[in-house]
Amino acid sequence: MTAGYQKGTSAALEIEQIRAAVARAASAMQAWPDVMQAFGHASELGELGRQISAEAAQFRAWLAAQIVDERGMSQAQLAEVLGLTPGRVAQLVRDGRRQKGNPVTDPGTLPELPHVALAIITSARGVLIERRIDKIPPWTFPAGEVVPGETAAGCLVRKVPAETGVTITPVTMLGRRIHPRTGRVMVYLTATADDPEAEPQVLDADDLDAVEWVRLDEVRQRMPDMYAPVREHLEAVLGGSAEHIS
Repeated sequence: MTAGYQKGTSAALEIEQIRAAVARAASAMQAWPDVMQAFGHASELGELGRQISAEAAQFRAWLAAQIVDERGMSQAQLAEVLGLTPGRVAQLVRDGRRQKGNPVTDPGTLPELPHVALAIITSARGVLIERRIDKIPPWTFPAGEVVPGETAAGCLVRKVPAETGVTITPVTMLGRRIHPRTGRVMVYLTATADDPEAEPQVLDADDLDAVEWVRLDEVRQRMPDMYAPVREHLEAVLGGSAEHIS
């Protein structure tokens, strides 16, 4: 599993921080009183650079295969976008398909990211969803980070009313997965609103700008990459199609 994405970061920012860390390490080597030790550290830095270069090359091939196989772009289109020859793109895609997963691995020494619990809250009005200000993702189910010593259900009982004004009762576990884009552990629980007629409110204006009950067809449109067990649950509970929802 790769290290999880943390909200507020970007690839460009992370790369810039790596550059800054390398510059700080070089400054420390230059100032180190034992020049032979400094030389050894410089050699370690060079070896790390070679390892990163090799992993980055594998990662580019993996991404090329993902773009063609998962995003539906043709190899010719990808070659044009990247400014590469069709033959080079074909080789990248072949190399990427040989890999079983993301080749950039977590060394196991990074801090463990907290799990995220999500509440799939349904009523006769549909399912409760939120719109995020940072658009990561644009629409989501009410969620919260599980703090140490807390259960996923306890997290949602605490977090959902604080964000939406809707108190809930968790019912059952729907599933658990590593999110394919963020690398975070996501825990999905079904829940019911204690007062089905309660009007949701935006109580966390720093993160949200809308909280709505929506019908099945609307949630399908707004969240097309919905986790399969969640989609199946909503289809079963809300009637299987928009026409069946009152």
